[in-house]
Amino acid sequence: MSDSHTTSETEPESDDEYTSLAIEGELPLKAVGIENLKEANPKHMPPHRYIHPWFARRPTPAARLAILGSVMEEGTSADELLSLMQIGPDGLEENISEYVQERKTTEGQRDGTLGEWYGYPRPFTQSPTEDELADLHTSLRETWDGELPTVLDATAGGGVIPFESIRYDLPTIANELNPVPSVILKVMLEYAPEVGSLEDDLYKWRDRIQKKASEELDDLYPTKRDGREVLASACTYHIQCESCAGTVPLMPKWWLHKRSAGEGVAIKPHYENGDVSYECVELTENSNTDFDPSEGTVSRSDVECPHCGVITEYEETRELLKNGEFEYQIYGVKYDDPRGGSGYRAGDDLDQQALKRAEERIESDFELLTFLSEKVEVSSRITDPATYGMEEWRDIFNPRQLVSHYEYCNAFRECAEEIREEYDTREAEAILTILTISASKMIDRNSRMSPWDTGRGYPANMFMSHNYSFRRVFCDNNLVSETMGYEDTSRKVIDCYEELVEMAAGRDAAEVYCGDAADLTSKVGEGSVQAAVVDPPYYDSVMYAQLADGFYVLQKAYLSDVHPEFFTSELTNKSDEAVANTSRFEGLEGEKSKKQLAKEDYEEKMAEIFSELYETLEPGGVLTIMFTHKETDAWDTLSMSLIEAGFTITATHPITSEMPNRVVMRGSQSADSTILLTGRKPLHEKEDTGGATLWDDVKSETRSEAKKAARELLDSGLSLTKTDTIIAAFGPTLRVFADNYPVVDKKGEEVPPRDALSAARDAVAEVLAERYLDTKGFDDLDGLTRWYVLSWLIYETDTMPYDEARQLGIGVGVNIDDVKRDTKIWGKSSGDVQLKTHSNRVQDIVRVENGEDVSSRKYPVNPTDERFSHGIDAVHSAIHVYETKGPEAAWEWLSDRGLKNDERFRTTVTALLEVLPQEHETAETLRDILSGRTGEYLDIDISNINLNVRGEDDEDNQAALNEFE
Repeated sequence: MSDSHTTSETEPESDDEYTSLAIEGELPLKAVGIENLKEANPKHMPPHRYIHPWFARRPTPAARLAILGSVMEEGTSADELLSLMQIGPDGLEENISEYVQERKTTEGQRDGTLGEWYGYPRPFTQSPTEDELADLHTSLRETWDGELPTVLDATAGGGVIPFESIRYDLPTIANELNPVPSVILKVMLEYAPEVGSLEDDLYKWRDRIQKKASEELDDLYPTKRDGREVLASACTYHIQCESCAGTVPLMPKWWLHKRSAGEGVAIKPHYENGDVSYECVELTENSNTDFDPSEGTVSRSDVECPHCGVITEYEETRELLKNGEFEYQIYGVKYDDPRGGSGYRAGDDLDQQALKRAEERIESDFELLTFLSEKVEVSSRITDPATYGMEEWRDIFNPRQLVSHYEYCNAFRECAEEIREEYDTREAEAILTILTISASKMIDRNSRMSPWDTGRGYPANMFMSHNYSFRRVFCDNNLVSETMGYEDTSRKVIDCYEELVEMAAGRDAAEVYCGDAADLTSKVGEGSVQAAVVDPPYYDSVMYAQLADGFYVLQKAYLSDVHPEFFTSELTNKSDEAVANTSRFEGLEGEKSKKQLAKEDYEEKMAEIFSELYETLEPGGVLTIMFTHKETDAWDTLSMSLIEAGFTITATHPITSEMPNRVVMRGSQSADSTILLTGRKPLHEKEDTGGATLWDDVKSETRSEAKKAARELLDSGLSLTKTDTIIAAFGPTLRVFADNYPVVDKKGEEVPPRDALSAARDAVAEVLAERYLDTKGFDDLDGLTRWYVLSWLIYETDTMPYDEARQLGIGVGVNIDDVKRDTKIWGKSSGDVQLKTHSNRVQDIVRVENGEDVSSRKYPVNPTDERFSHGIDAVHSAIHVYETKGPEAAWEWLSDRGLKNDERFRTTVTALLEVLPQEHETAETLRDILSGRTGEYLDIDISNINLNVRGEDDEDNQAALNEFE
């Protein structure tokens, strides 16, 4: 079986057509997907992912495939591609993909590192050899009229696409709107290949900065014993109880370092006369104590006074914080133990006095009073810090944190003039920029937004999720510390830079621009680019500019005279950012909702970007988009933008690119697979025929293509989830739609791409049901029951994105909004759809039989009914009766209704057993019903169905996760 899957146009037959490219043919997707997951190991990620925080970086193998596939001719073998991507052991020239798959299949047998097992290093550590480059460039010149193709990434972000492009020594252009990643791009794409190694120089100036700053900060990190240097402090807030005036710490839990369920280091509070003091305790499973560190003062966001028991509700607590009616409290300290390792102690007056000294220093220093005083402009979409009183960016730090960042900035400024005098302009610029990245990176673990990781007893990252979540417990890092402060952070940044230098050695630098991707032609030239490879913004998943502002204001304080073109405004540019941000349209009155306005704004901006890319590409040029999103709205917008820009969609490929169940994106609209979507700029402008195609004529072809793509994907051996299989089928669906655009209905109204995507979703759902459901007669079930079962089949959980659930309902003839109230089959959970069980829907049969009044609005299914409108209602009622009254009553209930001969009931039972996780309460009760006397009565044969569909997927997912722990 081939591991390749593609959907592409027929190869051009005329010399007047462009040359087909590798990405428009078959690709070694499975091998590359395996390498993507291998790279996801957090211990062995590429340097560009560590050098400074940024969002949604793509794996190296996926980027290399997108680049090489977009410039090499179709017919390039899988072995050629994989060899150039540095996948496969030396000496193996054929069947590399099969080799990688075999290694993956037998990986559980390995006795050593992944590199030893696979027989070759991680691909991102390897660049092509000079001989490989020479052969590649010769081939590319033959394809591209004697010149090397120029690769453009117009939304470069963290820079993996352009960096991999320069590693293949291709002319490369990178553009990024946001100055924070633009600084990273400067380092990766210009300084690394052009300036080269700066290791000794960077350490020289790092040490000077450290010396200057530490002299100003030593008194802020006092030690209780000689040699026990403070590494980091765990901080919280103290508020005053309005009832008893006692001190109340805002503590959800008291663990400092939790090693297992009942073991670890914790802080034990002592309450006396309205005050609180702290004691550090070591707990073991055998500890004889009533103290439970998991029981803090905060529960469900409300706070209980430990002195009088009065509850302060969340809204009141938030107002106290907003109005500054609190005190910072250091309750735990991690310190460096001179005997080796580290230890913990409780916070006390010594630490509080240090905080007081920092506060006094701020009040007496005018420059400190205005340091980072830019106004916070963050929407509630990602949790507005101003809600908690953080109205200026300086406010996201406690006094000691603010003074620390200020002193390092001052030390940098003092050294900056000496650096400019000692080095040429380019080297000085590079040194100053890399040192700034070190300082900027320190914010990540040293702010009021940086949580304390109790699992490691260690400061955690500010952006564990893509928002500014308020942290009741946060970490105050000692930047002076050699182990966890500026020295350690800068060492990691310098190491990353030197790795980048080694990887880019001998390569030409890229052109780097910081600006709107919708305004590129004036910079790069019309028709000057052969291949555009982009990973566009994530629709509404990541609010890049708002998340970047904290880094931006600090970098501006360091670099405004080094890169003045980057730091021209107070905060980052949000008005030109292509994201679907509903907060931009808060308070606007009109017929359209803010969600619709945000969608239209995103669509308009993406259309402008793609139109600009169209202009920069030469006729016949290629655009490859890496898209990792599963929401229909995002695909609808993407496809309309491409079509209206004038591109012809020529190929789509699904490729595994993300770790399953990523914490930061869990519950988001991001898929675990990336779709490579390729379009070409026609050699000649298309003639406007003025005609339109009827949707009825397009719909059947759309469904046919989607089903064909789904079957090919399921047969390909690619590790795709069922949801990703649906998304992967969007590609050929869009090609059909684009080929027939514009498409109209019988009334002449234009049909949007989302209608084609909805038809594709329905068609693929049918294929998935055919493939994974052995239950006979499933198609004969009522629409509501089919929707319920398909939802479990496809999403393998009770919770799914609302838009996807709604689209799936449309496919089976159910409007889920119309049935919600009357059936209670689903409810809202954080904006998602959550499927309900019998316990949420069925009235209590005992109370009903006793004549009690049971709310039919809250519980719409009456188990005493003789007939049921939906198969799922009958099954849920049967489960309820069995659990409430026992097997004998259930047997009588089933017999009275003749359900033995009800094919709809029998089919629903077997279908649910196929799709539900085996540990699910519904599945467990159904198995009980099919045994004993009730089972003998129903006589449902389940020997031919697979009861472990969900279980197998869970094991696969867990195995994938375990590989990278």
